[in-house]
Amino acid sequence: MKRLQDKVAIITGAARGIGRATALRFAREGCHLALSDMNLDGVAETARLCEAHGVRTVISRTDVTNTAEVNAMVSNAILALGPIDVLFNNAGVFYNAGPNGIHDMSDDDWDRMLATCLSSVFKVSRAVLATWVESGRGGSIINSASISAAIAFTRSAHYCAAKAGVAAFTRCTALEYGPLGVRCNSIAPGIIQTDMTKPALSDAATMADWMRRIPLKRLGQPEDVAEVVLWLASDESRYVTGDMIFVDGGWMLE
Repeated sequence: MKRLQDKVAIITGAARGIGRATALRFAREGCHLALSDMNLDGVAETARLCEAHGVRTVISRTDVTNTAEVNAMVSNAILALGPIDVLFNNAGVFYNAGPNGIHDMSDDDWDRMLATCLSSVFKVSRAVLATWVESGRGGSIINSASISAAIAFTRSAHYCAAKAGVAAFTRCTALEYGPLGVRCNSIAPGIIQTDMTKPALSDAATMADWMRRIPLKRLGQPEDVAEVVLWLASDESRYVTGDMIFVDGGWMLE
C-alpha cells in the first residue's frame, strides 16, 4: 500500500524546487494533486511529470495573496479531485532588502514579503480548514517556514519576521484544530539548492561561509525536504502536531 494512496493534496508554489519535488514524491505514493503557482507553464510541467505516476492532477495560476483566487483554487480542487486531505503551503519568495539596514527598507519590500510568505499561509489554510470544519474531516497541513524563523540574517528582517510568523501560526492552528483531527506542522529548511538560492550560491564568499556552518558539508536538495513533507503528510506522523522540523544539514547545531 502506498503511503498516500488515493489521498488528495494541495501544493502551492509547485512549479519548481521544493514544490515540484514534493509533488513528485506525493505522486509516487499515489496522491492526487491540486497544484498551483504563478508560473503556469512550470506548474503544468510538474503536473505532467506527476501524471506519469498514474495520479490525477488539477492546476491553477493562483496568486496566494489574493483571497478570491485562493478560495476559487480550493473549491476547484475539491470539485476536480474530491475532499482535501493534505495542504502544503509552500509558495514564497526571497529577496534582500534595506541595503543599509532596516531603516531604509521600503514599505513595499516589507508588505510584499509578509503577504507572500505569511498572509498566504493564513488565507489558504483558512479556506481548507473551513471545508474540514464543515465536513467533520481531519487532515494534515504542512507550512514552509525556514531556519530564518529561529535565527537572524542581515538584510532579511522581513523574511525572518514572515517565517517566524509562519511558525507561530502553525502552532496556533495545531492547538485550535487538533480536537477536530487536524494536524499542523512546519518545516524549516536550511540552504536548499533551488532557483531561489542560486544568486547567493554564485557568490564564493557566501558559499564558503554557508558550507562552514553545515555539519553535513553539502547543500540541501529539494528532495531532502520533500521526504520530510511526505512523512508529515502521512499517517506515520499521526501523533506529531504543532512542531517545526529543521531540514538544514545541522546548521542549527552551531
